[in-house]
Parts: sequence; structure tokens; C-alpha cells
Amino acid sequence: MGAPDALARIAAAGIRLRPLPDGRIWAEPSSRLTDELRALIRAHRAELLQSLAADPLPDPRAEARRQRVLAMLAENPEARYALVTDTGADPDAVILTLAIRGRATCELAIPRAKYDGTLLVDLIERHGATVH
Repeated sequence: MGAPDALARIAAAGIRLRPLPDGRIWAEPSSRLTDELRALIRAHRAELLQSLAADPLPDPRAEARRQRVLAMLAENPEARYALVTDTGADPDAVILTLAIRGRATCELAIPRAKYDGTLLVDLIERHGATVH
């Protein structure tokens, strides 16, 4: 098993890895690490560091949100955009994932105290066709 297979197994467990400047690997959330996954990381440490430096894995929760908004667009061919909010990812912010048909996807971290979903949708409707 090489680094790509190891990274796939680790990501499937919902764990995100990132390289640290001192040559260690940071795993989050660490509560999901099993002894088997720790051994896998140790066995492939050098390969993982090289692979992570070249192409870091996306956050599994962010990727799940992105896939969800893309699926929403696929299910509704008339929709220009789709959005999903996640209130459990960050205690201080609402994570908004937005997909614009034929353009891009993005994520915004909006402070909870400032978040107004109705206003946000209204702004997207009003200015969504504006080209910058």
C-alpha cells in the first residue's frame, strides 16, 4: 500500500491530515484515530508527508457539503445555484456552501451573530446574475 491508498483509508475514516513544519503529521479529529490508522501513518510517514505537501486532502466535511450542493443542482436542472448551511462545524460561525451552475463552488464562514439566511438568499437572487 502506498501513500494514495493510505490517504484514502484515512480520509474514509473522516480524518484530515496536514504536515507540520517540524516533519510531523497532524491528524484531526484525533478522536477518530484508531491504533490501526496510527500504525498506517507511522509506516508511510515519509510518503504521506511528500504527498500532503504536493496535494493536501480536502476537509471531508467540506467535500461532503460540496458534493451535496452539486447533487442539488443535478437534481434540479432549472436552478442557477444551490446552498447548504452547516451550523455544527464551527461553534462561532455558520458554514455556507454555495454552488453556482456552470461556474464554481465556494464556502463562506459567516459569524453566527451576523448570519441572516433570508437576507443572504435575497442578495444572491438580486446580484446573482451580475458579472464582475
